[in-house]
Amino acid sequence: MMNGRAVRSVLIRSNRGENGSVEHVPRSVQFDESSEEYRCLCNCFHVKTGTYLIGAVHIFMILFFLIHSLLVYFQHDGRLQEARGVKENYVFASFLAEMIGLGLGSFVLFLLFVGLSRNQALLLIPHIVMQVIAIVCFALVLVSGMIAITTDSAVFYRLINAAPFMEHPTHNTVALDIGTMVRIYSIMTVYAISLVLEVWFVVVIYNCNRYLDERNTYMKYCLAFSTPMKTLSTR
Repeated sequence: MMNGRAVRSVLIRSNRGENGSVEHVPRSVQFDESSEEYRCLCNCFHVKTGTYLIGAVHIFMILFFLIHSLLVYFQHDGRLQEARGVKENYVFASFLAEMIGLGLGSFVLFLLFVGLSRNQALLLIPHIVMQVIAIVCFALVLVSGMIAITTDSAVFYRLINAAPFMEHPTHNTVALDIGTMVRIYSIMTVYAISLVLEVWFVVVIYNCNRYLDERNTYMKYCLAFSTPMKTLSTR
């Protein structure tokens, strides 16, 4: 019990004295960085290392979706659409929504790296929240994509923001060429892969948040009672 609350116990390895008894750290604050509970990505990496790798993957994902969104927006011929009497409400709205999402994603990713470098669990929470939002958004986009493909709805094609196309001024549906459909199927595949990865990644980062929290609790105990930090590495 520390500060009026119980702290999750993790068995300390290689911390037994000659008589086989566990040394002075109470079980309530026992901590072992080498515990399998702090492994991730098929048990290949420590959760902190794995979170750094996930951050690097997220940088690539942000750049990919930024470039893709810019290409879709600038390849769209708005003047021709306006001349044909087609309103452009959904084109800019989809672009703006994605830019806002990428901006927020970049900010929480920055907080993630700061939190990892300073071992501050609290700074990982915004990234976890953003990942949950991203999971919901990817799921909604995939549903919108399936509706668009089955109904040829122009509105739902705009919502997935997958490829530029021309709308008919009086029809709510569109007949897209093969090249455009290939782009749409490709980006839908990317969305599906991203959804699966985000579900996996949010578990890893949550475990990293738990690891940092338990590590900080252990450090506070050791500093308060002048106990050697025998199970801490230089992470």
